[in-house]
Amino acid sequence: MNDAVLQPLDGESLASWVNAMAKHREVETAALLRELHLHRDGALSMAQTRLSEPAARRVHRETGVGEAVLHEMTLARYAGNALPHLPLTPWTDSAAVAQWSSSAWLSDHRARWCAQCLRKNGFRWPLRWMLPWTFACLEHRVFLATECIRCLSPVHYGRHSTLPRLCDARVDERRHTYGYDERCEYPITLHRPLPVTDDSLLVHQERINAWLDGHPTAGDRQFASLTAVMIMLVTPAMMRRRSEDPALLCHLRSRRGLGLTQERVPWTDPLRIAAAASAANRLLCSNPSASEVAMRIVDMRSLDYREAPWRLDVMEWAYGSALRPNPYVDELVRRGVITIGSFAYR
Repeated sequence: MNDAVLQPLDGESLASWVNAMAKHREVETAALLRELHLHRDGALSMAQTRLSEPAARRVHRETGVGEAVLHEMTLARYAGNALPHLPLTPWTDSAAVAQWSSSAWLSDHRARWCAQCLRKNGFRWPLRWMLPWTFACLEHRVFLATECIRCLSPVHYGRHSTLPRLCDARVDERRHTYGYDERCEYPITLHRPLPVTDDSLLVHQERINAWLDGHPTAGDRQFASLTAVMIMLVTPAMMRRRSEDPALLCHLRSRRGLGLTQERVPWTDPLRIAAAASAANRLLCSNPSASEVAMRIVDMRSLDYREAPWRLDVMEWAYGSALRPNPYVDELVRRGVITIGSFAYR
């Protein structure tokens, strides 16, 4: 099989590589999974979470790709920071995986993408796109897309964790008009991305990437901790009017932005992540204490009449990125800005 191996790209996800190799060899993905013996550990989505050592050795023998490289292509790469408490044996403990994935900050169903990257790389995509922390493409200086530009529906990963080439959402307007419905089928590579106009946002993305890659400075870790909190608490009053990217302020004020917050999955929105990172960076400019940061957050939220506390589910507190331990969460709980409890919201 080594003669037909398609080498993985730098930072590519395991699912992207396996699907690309199946297309390269003109075989079904399911057949390739059987040839690589990955079907023994469950679906490709399970292997994408963490590879067992026997599975990594089998794939290495069949493809020649190093075992360390294979492990770096799975979500286990981020178990030490962005994905805490990731199950050690997901292929044998489906209950633990279900509990973890229900609260982890992970885009394993709703896709995000850069259309220019997909066109350039032949529809192969990096593992980092599965993390909500990735809000912008540094190469093309655009915000990542999360929904079809034609019907405004979210795009979901398909079978074997494939990134669909066409939007598969049902178009309700056609059912009401013509009496039948059909899929949107708009190519996601034709998405017109929103450009990043504020260079500081790209710097914020680079700092988050350093944290994700496991070589952050102390300031980067502090920045990630506060950004995690601000994803929940950021409001329009925290955005600067003159120097801020206008897309962030417009989005926070829009019905779409408020709707995502009410769905209690605000971290699925790249623009909100970018706004949270911008607000966190500004709050940390003077090197304040956690108490001073919390007091400033309280003041700014009051300007937008946000008096009700944010209800943080205890499971999200445990599995959410950079939320525990987090000195800012503790201080905000003490001030009544965040309430921790059992809230079923997904």
